[in-house]
Amino acid sequence: MNALFQLLSEQEIPSLLEMMKEFYTQQEMHFEKSAAIRAIDRLIEKPEHGEIYLIFHGSELAGYFALTFCFSLEFHGRFALLDEVYIREIYRGRKLGKSVPPFAEDLCRKAGIQALRLEVGRENQPAQSLYRKAGFKEEGRNLMTKWL
Repeated sequence: MNALFQLLSEQEIPSLLEMMKEFYTQQEMHFEKSAAIRAIDRLIEKPEHGEIYLIFHGSELAGYFALTFCFSLEFHGRFALLDEVYIREIYRGRKLGKSVPPFAEDLCRKAGIQALRLEVGRENQPAQSLYRKAGFKEEGRNLMTKWL
């Protein structure tokens, strides 16, 4: 069964928050519900900054991903970041994750965006393999962050 995608609406925010907490816990990242709500609300209010999609397996909610938009001279304008791709454990191995990159690529093409980037954990070999098969390549640079 193929993945089905649905743009997030306000009614689904509680389900999204539940999945975000699962994802952050599994990735050993700090989850702060109020900060997550503010970020989600910003995307809903200003879709030019990004969109969040729910991933369904039939009628069952199986995961989510965000596609956010950035600007870069290197990419000659806007580029997209495939952010927080999460498939719930019970739905892994059903090729749902494999459907996300082509769907995101299609969204980007329709928006005139020519570059799609993502982050993946160094230890997450299954996800790295999936992304390589989808045509993503590692760059010879490290992504660095400083929280302000």
